[in-house]
Amino acid sequence: MTVKPKIEKIAFIVGAGAVENAWLPILDLFEKDLGYKIDADAANCSFARLVYLMRFYATGTFPDAKTHLKAILNDVSEMKSEIATALILAEKNGQIKARKELKDILYKFVFSTVHQSVLITTNWDTVIDNAINVLGETNHPKSGSDIQSLHFHGSVATPHKLYLPSEVVREPYRSDKDDTELGTLHGTVWQTIEQCTKTILYGHSIDPLDAELSQTLAAGWSSPNLTEVIIINPDHKKVAQRIKLLLDKRYPAKVTGYSPTNLNDRHDY
Repeated sequence: MTVKPKIEKIAFIVGAGAVENAWLPILDLFEKDLGYKIDADAANCSFARLVYLMRFYATGTFPDAKTHLKAILNDVSEMKSEIATALILAEKNGQIKARKELKDILYKFVFSTVHQSVLITTNWDTVIDNAINVLGETNHPKSGSDIQSLHFHGSVATPHKLYLPSEVVREPYRSDKDDTELGTLHGTVWQTIEQCTKTILYGHSIDPLDAELSQTLAAGWSSPNLTEVIIINPDHKKVAQRIKLLLDKRYPAKVTGYSPTNLNDRHDY
């Protein structure tokens, strides 16, 4: 009797590190506005300050608080539209693209005739979504469907829903409708991870600014289904330390790390 292979469910979670020149279109917008260059760290700092100001004005009881809130919400909305347009154009003209190791990562860890997988991305762009679908169709030309994709921080398809660094669900400046939609999305991500036997983190550092993502991962990993978390990152040791803090002691899982340039050299944590 033929024994059927065990089906594994894989959560493939990617961040900006999976995309070549991921921040360049956004940094170009900052340079255009400021007149000088900044890096991604400075951009994140600027975004987080905007989130603080929106919270401050939304909860303020001082005169003109609502006026200030309206003004900054308009500015942020315009900024998000510009970012979305820049990212769409950058993908179209090839300025941002999947890193060359993506194909090897997918064939080694994700693609399989017996495994199921879902893409979870914190990127606003759709570079990895589209690259996976192209490679997937090459691998399984008769599959007839794209990989399932969940954009944890929003997508360029809906610019006003882009999540900024340090934002969380239930922000006081956000509409109830948007909050509900975002909360539902994050709940879906958590429940999806909960059903997976493996999580693969590629190009993601689990940034301390993103406490909501950390909590969502911790909730999803608090599951007897989880057997392994695989980190693909040049600094996988640092990421492993953050991940181990999020794992549930009741459900021990292996944590392994690889450099994107050497997928044969496994590090056990």
